Amino acid sequence: MNSFPYSQEYTPSAPVVQVELTALEEGRPIGPYTALVDTGADGTFVPTHLLEELGTVPTYLTTVRSHLGEKAHQAEIHRVDLILFGNVRLPGIEVVSDDWGDQIVIGRNVLNKLRVHLNGPNQEIQVSE
Repeated sequence: MNSFPYSQEYTPSAPVVQVELTALEEGRPIGPYTALVDTGADGTFVPTHLLEELGTVPTYLTTVRSHLGEKAHQAEIHRVDLILFGNVRLPGIEVVSDDWGDQIVIGRNVLNKLRVHLNGPNQEIQVSE
């Protein structure tokens, strides 16, 4: 089991994990980056500039909408391998190319592949496969 402290950069503090990204089963990983764990997000979002750095190509387009009720818009879906904590590799994860944000957000499409324990009183997230 891997543990990581909550980030105090959020109010209230929030669970985050360390993540690296690679193109599918090849290349050197980029990162690590601190990614926000968002149990309310359907999918995982990665800033477009990171996907461009990896050289991935979109596999299809989808429609995304925020929880704030903003107008839906088209976004590219890419497939990448995610490496959490340097040792938990999740191959072929679909991620939304995020043109408007500069942070990786880990959503339920990734979280549902893991055992995740949010320990609020200890301000710690614990993750295992």
